[in-house]
Amino acid sequence: LIDGSVDIAICAAPSPSILEYAKEQNVELELIPIGYEAFVFLNHVDNPVTNLTVEQIRNIYSGKIMFWNEVGGPLRLIYPLTRPEASGSQSAMISFMKGTEIKKNPIQSFGSAIGFSFRFYVEDLVGNSKVKMISVNGIEPTRENIASKAYPITVQFYAVYRKDNSNPNVQKVIDFMLSDEGQEIINETGYVSLK
Repeated sequence: LIDGSVDIAICAAPSPSILEYAKEQNVELELIPIGYEAFVFLNHVDNPVTNLTVEQIRNIYSGKIMFWNEVGGPLRLIYPLTRPEASGSQSAMISFMKGTEIKKNPIQSFGSAIGFSFRFYVEDLVGNSKVKMISVNGIEPTRENIASKAYPITVQFYAVYRKDNSNPNVQKVIDFMLSDEGQEIINETGYVSLK
């Protein structure tokens, strides 16, 4: 998008590094919210931990909580997984941490992992029966809880385009995505519409 090879990108909020790259290229981006999604945390299906608080998750990723038994699980080291900085999920994680530094586990190949992604990828694309989504603050990341914003880490996703894009079809596509029909398609694909 920034380099001009596509007109519209559908994505989570761009990472700081992507925004910096756009600035270096003298490109202004327009972000139009088109739907909602849940930022979710995952662990192995055999891990008895099914719920964590926002504070516990931040403490796990900042290194304050290092063992699953500190949050109701087995006496095993927690291995917090991260993603490459430019990925949408890592950008969401950085935002979720609210300025607290993410610290990697010093013993990287041992323990039981916790990871993160967006609900759509986990539920509709991956479908891995060996991982489960963890409730946050006692609330599951269901479509209903995303729509009502009861799930505490509900985020928007966007149609993004360059402000200097002169293609007249860009606005037509954006308008369609925001129309009743477009919003219904967003629901049908597994996301949650704005309406």
